[in-house]
Amino acid sequence: MEIDHLKIIRVLMADPNLSRAAERLHLTQSGLSKRLQAIERELGCDLFERRGPKGLRVLPQALELGQVAGRMLSAWETAVKRVQREASEPPHFVLVGPPLFLREVVLPWWTLNSQKYPEIRLEVQVASLQGVSLDTVATDADAGILEHKEELGDFVCKPLFVEEWGVVRNPSVQKTELKDYLWGTYSPSVNLVDTWLVQRQKMPPPVYRFYWEDMTAIAVWVASTPGAASVLPHHAIRWLEKKKRVVFEPLGVDATKKLYLAFKRNNPHKKLIHEFLQLQNVDITEHELR
Repeated sequence: MEIDHLKIIRVLMADPNLSRAAERLHLTQSGLSKRLQAIERELGCDLFERRGPKGLRVLPQALELGQVAGRMLSAWETAVKRVQREASEPPHFVLVGPPLFLREVVLPWWTLNSQKYPEIRLEVQVASLQGVSLDTVATDADAGILEHKEELGDFVCKPLFVEEWGVVRNPSVQKTELKDYLWGTYSPSVNLVDTWLVQRQKMPPPVYRFYWEDMTAIAVWVASTPGAASVLPHHAIRWLEKKKRVVFEPLGVDATKKLYLAFKRNNPHKKLIHEFLQLQNVDITEHELR
């Protein structure tokens, strides 16, 4: 028994008229009649009574077989659609990016939007703060979050998110001069305070009391230490700001950093990438995982 045979039985069960059934199945009437005869020979019994000009009459054995055929065809057609969908938009999507942004922005966003893509499995690969490059994306991922716009060959790089940077301080103590706070930063080699305050705003270099190569750890240290301060992106401390454990003071329009999404021009995940590029406009505040 072939899939086409099941389709013939289902169509004739719905309308036992050879002429109309042949038209629906894109066959000639004689061709459909021959196929029906072949099915009955294979089964060893008649499924329909031929009544001449009155057409066919469905026999009891056809009713039983028709129910099974309907279930089998439904399962087959569902599987075919799923395979076709996966072929055009594979279920596995690999994204590489900096850890803080992935945890504080992408994870809440995916929590909010994943129900739109029940077939997709998201795999996140964490890169170092400065380590995401187009080469990394091309080698290991479907898409990547870059700090600089790069376009090469088959890859496209589109604006994804604008980070807002500012001074984060413990609310229990407010100093007159910024330099008087207890300063913590990412690391001596990637010194965020030097980048935004010492170099750009000419603040005297402070004595650093805390280095930790994890921005969440810096934010928690500031929240737990009276007189402490650092420079961080706003999305790193929103969960602490909501609890009034830190104060965020933006450094102004110049203290922003653009992030870009890099992906292949012919990437099959077109719907997901389009949705991802709307991330800047999505309110994820209520979906932060705290």
